[in-house]
Amino acid sequence: MVEEKFFTLAEVADRLKVNYRTVYRWVRSGDLSAIQFGREYRVTEADLQAFIEEHRTPRKEN
Repeated sequence: MVEEKFFTLAEVADRLKVNYRTVYRWVRSGDLSAIQFGREYRVTEADLQAFIEEHRTPRKEN
């Protein structure tokens, strides 16, 4: 059985170096997929990676 890794919104904010409220806003708007457990949200590692890839800015070529 494969265990899925979950992150809290605070952990996501820390990893992305943004404010917790920013991550919360992304979840509420549907930009970042999350699972709600009661009053708390969890983001899977796969969903976080997909979000990062989707919002990655291309490097400038000199």
